[in-house]
Amino acid sequence: MPIGVDDFKEVRENYYFVDKTHFIQSLIDGHSKVTLLTRPRRFGKTLTISMLDYFFSLERESESLHLFDGLQIARAGVDYMKHRGQYPVLFMTFKGIQNDTWNLAFNAFQLVIQKEFQRHRYLLDTPELAPEEKQLYSRFLDNTATLAEYQISLLYLCEYLYRYYKIRPIILIDEYDAPIQNAYNHGFYDTAISYFRTFYNNTLKGNEFLNFAILTGVLRIAKESIFSGLNNLRVCSILDNAYADVMGFTEEEVSQIAKDTGEEQALPTLKKWYDGYRFGNIDIYNPWSIINFFAERTADDYWVNTSSNDIIQHMMQGNAKSQEKNLPTLLHGGTVAAIIREGLIYKDITQNKDGLYTLLLMTGYLTAVQNTTVPNGRLCQLRIPNEELTHVFQSEILNLEPFSKSKSSNISLNSSRSRYPQS
Repeated sequence: MPIGVDDFKEVRENYYFVDKTHFIQSLIDGHSKVTLLTRPRRFGKTLTISMLDYFFSLERESESLHLFDGLQIARAGVDYMKHRGQYPVLFMTFKGIQNDTWNLAFNAFQLVIQKEFQRHRYLLDTPELAPEEKQLYSRFLDNTATLAEYQISLLYLCEYLYRYYKIRPIILIDEYDAPIQNAYNHGFYDTAISYFRTFYNNTLKGNEFLNFAILTGVLRIAKESIFSGLNNLRVCSILDNAYADVMGFTEEEVSQIAKDTGEEQALPTLKKWYDGYRFGNIDIYNPWSIINFFAERTADDYWVNTSSNDIIQHMMQGNAKSQEKNLPTLLHGGTVAAIIREGLIYKDITQNKDGLYTLLLMTGYLTAVQNTTVPNGRLCQLRIPNEELTHVFQSEILNLEPFSKSKSSNISLNSSRSRYPQS
């Protein structure tokens, strides 16, 4: 099982692969100019973007020749497969921008941009670039470009690639919001949001050389904060039906994995521990936990230790008093109603319980069993999705003050961890 492997080629050549190539088919059938897909951490965002890169990138045309054999996109026929290896692609991930000062974070951002310019440095040897443009290109290669030039760097690179190939490039950005969340956690949010607002607007708004762009992230940052003026953006969150089954595993996919590995008797355990998410109208299992289960053959808490949860703990502490009544309800399998406002303004999310619940939902700590559109957002009935997340609430949330000091028996809840093959 591909634990922590998010390169599509490596997964296809060495590991079990759950076929999600129908996503490619959907994009070929029709797409927005810019699409943002938000999902919790460890739900397959990077692998999904890597899959798109291997399929569309003309630079990977020979490399990807057999990677899609037998998959859904290949079975869809020549009208879809003719798009394989036909487009220049800009592919980058911002997940590594995790620094405690703005200067260090910007340096990490520079390296991401530098890597992409390095990947296409053959452009320096072409007559399509004027001498002064080659000088600018070289500044991105040696990290001497100005802050303002970095803000428009991908627009430049799109134009250069279009001139060279006469084909509009595709932009793929993984974890677009990681620098913003990192900045919020370390106290330089205003600087980061201002900088990246200009960067994304330059890259995505009115870019005549852009074919289309796919962005992934955990949270949808408010349009007025980072995507101001971007009218061609389509957001597909966990509450939307569009692309609902592209990340995470469906019931049918988990059943097939169990069948292929001879572990069908484990299905009740898997459902209890790792099912319960609702993306659009589809039930979804946590893929990270499922993969780890089949590797370890043990039901355990795999997802909780995969990243820092500073922002969750900060918000829970800020809203602790108002949640003393709701936590017992959630821990005993009940639901809590909240207005979910998907466009988050980080500076405002600590101000009310709805901001807290929006964050808990989008980051995968809660799931929506019902949602109804209302004037100021979506009215959702929220619950803890499964056994694993119940343990997370017990271990992470109840240890925060004032919960840890509470003598109330209705907050304290014993944790009994059932081990496979128990269900």
